[in-house]
Amino acid sequence: MSETLRLVATASRGTEPLCAGELRALGLDHVRERVGAVEFSGTLAEALRACVELRTAMRVLLPLGRVAAPGPEGLYESLRALPWHDRLDLRRTFAIEVTGQSEGLTHSLFVAQKAKDAIVDALRARWGARPDVSPKDPDVRIVIHLHAGQADVSLDVAGQSLHRRGWRARPHPASLKETLAAALLLGAGYTGEGPLVDPMCGAGTIAIEAALIAARRAPNAERQFGAERWPSFGEAERRILVGLRAEARARERKDPPLIRASDRDEEAVASARENARRARVKLELSVADARELAPLSPPGFVLSNPPYGARSGAGGGQKQLKTYFHALGERYRALGGHTLAFLAGAPAFESAFGLRPVARRKLWNGPIECELLVYRP
Repeated sequence: MSETLRLVATASRGTEPLCAGELRALGLDHVRERVGAVEFSGTLAEALRACVELRTAMRVLLPLGRVAAPGPEGLYESLRALPWHDRLDLRRTFAIEVTGQSEGLTHSLFVAQKAKDAIVDALRARWGARPDVSPKDPDVRIVIHLHAGQADVSLDVAGQSLHRRGWRARPHPASLKETLAAALLLGAGYTGEGPLVDPMCGAGTIAIEAALIAARRAPNAERQFGAERWPSFGEAERRILVGLRAEARARERKDPPLIRASDRDEEAVASARENARRARVKLELSVADARELAPLSPPGFVLSNPPYGARSGAGGGQKQLKTYFHALGERYRALGGHTLAFLAGAPAFESAFGLRPVARRKLWNGPIECELLVYRP
């Protein structure tokens, strides 16, 4: 556990500086931003701490190496030469996830199949038998990232994406990821001190992440990590992880500032209420129109992901959206002393809102290029 390793935290595009800031706040060394990832140095214990504590990271990876990937057969030979017997045994299942592309390697399922063949052939040659593949719930998750004729091969320390906090009652493909919601909060300067409201809350993702920050609760302290199922993960490692979880629980605040959330859609508010219950956070929830938002007392944060059309009740056309966003701006310019922050995905938002942002940050909500706009009227 004391060996210093080269580690990687993956992050959504645009959130890398925020993830890097979290890693530095944990006291980790040699933090370096890349596109979609942040490299850092640390022991396996510190990798586990990152899994427990990071709010914006999608995964924490332990790189095994960078190998040549000159087409399918070249990738097969490169992967077969790696020492898989150090990372797998016959009792553990594994799965392979492929990202990126390279010449002759553009289909992720084909690449995953070729990688699986290389790994099981290497282990069968050594042991006369092979481990099984379990795509849905593997003991060891292997991540292969292809680029420019090379493949970066890593083990996923977390096991599953860290955005899956475990509280979402009804997952929806259009829902804001928890890690992106946390990035909005951190990017807007929210520290958990003072009140916050999300007036277009949908399923409550932003409000729940704000409540976790306000409660100083580590977002992933209660989940099981992939590393716990590795052959090399023994009693010493388990004791350290138990200690990390206990340390995180001991920091929690008993009476955090109350977080408010509202939406004009009754079903959205009901979903947010159920999600908050499952997340074990307290929210003040109501059915209300965002255009009628009252000031917070004392002034605090207004932070939201304005809808692109249907959920606003404004219709789907650009003219209706502009009218809706203009009405928001007319109402919110009276919120002196507040910090306003919005993830603007609709092109009409900034001009129609009518205020000048004091800060902006480019982010991606999945494939959609957005901007986090921050105002202080």
